[in-house]
Amino acid sequence: MVEALRAAEIQAVVAEKNKIVLDVSVHQSIDSTNSWSMGQSKQGRVLPFACFAEQQEHGKGRRGKQWLMKPRTNIAMSVSWPFTSAESLSLLPLSVAIAITQLLEDYGLQHVQVKWPNDVYVQGAKIAGILIETAPVSVAAKEAGSLAVVIGIGLNFDLDAEVLAQIKSQGQSSAEITDISRQFEVQQISMRPSREQVASGLLSRVLQLCQNFEQQAVLSLEDFRRRYDYCMGKNIDLILDADERLSGVGCGVSDNAELMVRLDGSDVVRYFNSAEVSVRADLKEGVG
Repeated sequence: MVEALRAAEIQAVVAEKNKIVLDVSVHQSIDSTNSWSMGQSKQGRVLPFACFAEQQEHGKGRRGKQWLMKPRTNIAMSVSWPFTSAESLSLLPLSVAIAITQLLEDYGLQHVQVKWPNDVYVQGAKIAGILIETAPVSVAAKEAGSLAVVIGIGLNFDLDAEVLAQIKSQGQSSAEITDISRQFEVQQISMRPSREQVASGLLSRVLQLCQNFEQQAVLSLEDFRRRYDYCMGKNIDLILDADERLSGVGCGVSDNAELMVRLDGSDVVRYFNSAEVSVRADLKEGVG
């Protein structure tokens, strides 16, 4: 049995690395970390704060999808941070994704990339996803910022056969999903961090980004373009908000983190700020 996360231990790591006394809670079972955090923000909980869940009844993914996990197997985390406005947040999803890639690389993992806008892949398989939501803050909290931004992260640590079967039943191949334990085995890395070490490191990385967002966001965009763009030069399919379906070739991202795509049958590059993206199997990287 994997050890439970301990709020006090995570708080201690954050206090040392980020020089901040942060309100951290660990829940044995809740609806979802994002739903709980959104509710707490609306009720006036002092920002910032973070929460983890050992089990989520209704883990939230992008576009209403459910994120599956068994108790104490993965990392479900949400960080609630005050921002002064939503205008500067277009780079936040990519920046959080880059923070996750760099954490994984710190542990020795290779072939880590980001699939726009906010999925982290290792060797062509998804290992983490991000869901960012906003909530109004109470009058008492407006000195710190006018908007509570909830950064939800699901990071696969140790998937089991039951969860993989559930993923398959939803129409997704288990070969498209990976986790930290599998990647340490495949990449033959002997020094494996504990789940609590990964959780603490993940929180610290996200807090560092929030503490220095204006500077870090620019650096993250540069890193994404230089090293981590999973869709660059690949054939991709897009599903837009109105269920419009398009295909083309990934051409990078704009300065506002919009996806740039040269659509099939056209020389024109279009910009997208919201879409569900998949890389076509004919040019998809193999999973090790």
